[in-house]
Amino acid sequence: MTSRNFFVISGNVSQKPRQFSGKAAKTVVTVAVDEFWTDQKSGEKKKRTEFLTAYTFNAKIGAFLLDKVNIGDQITIDGHIRANSYDKGGEKNYTQDLEIVRLDAHPARADHVADDVAP
Repeated sequence: MTSRNFFVISGNVSQKPRQFSGKAAKTVVTVAVDEFWTDQKSGEKKKRTEFLTAYTFNAKIGAFLLDKVNIGDQITIDGHIRANSYDKGGEKNYTQDLEIVRLDAHPARADHVADDVAP
């Protein structure tokens, strides 16, 4: 059996994509993902929203996010989960990060056609 490290997230952009400079430009986007279910005891419909942050070092995807993607646009992100760590105040912290490999964007305006960006 083979292993896979892959995720797909589909949701609405909740913050304007932003870029951080360093050795390589890192572009970050935050996506609101809704989860719906029915409470088994009460029968009440429930909703929870998760705000997930994903990043890319890919210049083409980063430029697309910055130039074409706006708050409220629906996007679908494919990518890899990356385990990272950093030291803060002498304490080692661990994170699980979402690295963007491919992106589909569906602007909130009806007059646009979906765009697909891959490296």
